[in-house]
Amino acid sequence: MCMRYYPLLLDIRRAHCVVVGAGEVGQRKIETLLACDPARLTAVDPRPPGPALLAFLARHANFTYAKRPFADTDLDGARLVFACTPLRELNARIGLLCRDKNILCNMADDPESGDFTLPASITRGDLTITVSTGGASPALSRVIRRDLEERYGPEYERLTRLMGRIRPAQLALGGSSSENRRVFRDLAAAPLPELIRKNDRSACERTLKALLPADLHAQIGEWCDDCFPTV
Repeated sequence: MCMRYYPLLLDIRRAHCVVVGAGEVGQRKIETLLACDPARLTAVDPRPPGPALLAFLARHANFTYAKRPFADTDLDGARLVFACTPLRELNARIGLLCRDKNILCNMADDPESGDFTLPASITRGDLTITVSTGGASPALSRVIRRDLEERYGPEYERLTRLMGRIRPAQLALGGSSSENRRVFRDLAAAPLPELIRKNDRSACERTLKALLPADLHAQIGEWCDDCFPTV
């Protein structure tokens, strides 16, 4: 089966991103982009920034707002562009300019004419789950996302943080690849999400001691300090 879109996650911490059009749609793009800490984010719109955008400007030194109409030079040095203006002709022109410059462009009003679409997603710390129907049914993507939000609650942010502490420590022991895979597989299958959700630290520590090599047991308390809130 041939897929329309190639699924990937982009690291934009070294990228210059541009959002043209800072209305309701553009503001959502800006908020999501800023959460990913781009090297530089520029918004271009002839309208003055509203309260939400002013708050973004106050909090993020890497965010600039150009209160003027779009100019072709706004794309200079950009890696990622979002065309979100209310003018379909302008969005189309931005898309063509990006194609000529080999810049990835998202077209808010005509996704199929752009280079990529934005899937429905949920985020729990470093855990990101995305859902896409390839444009066939955005409504279905949203329904599935809501189901995932209920299935993967806030405890998964803490679980992901815990796993992020365990993994490098396990690898540093120098064991075989098969042994590391076994440990990571057993951890992923353990009832840790439920224990974290219930704030049952004692049971979590017992589970980790049963699954991890003895050389790591001394670090379990520190890892759980980071995972379980103090009362």
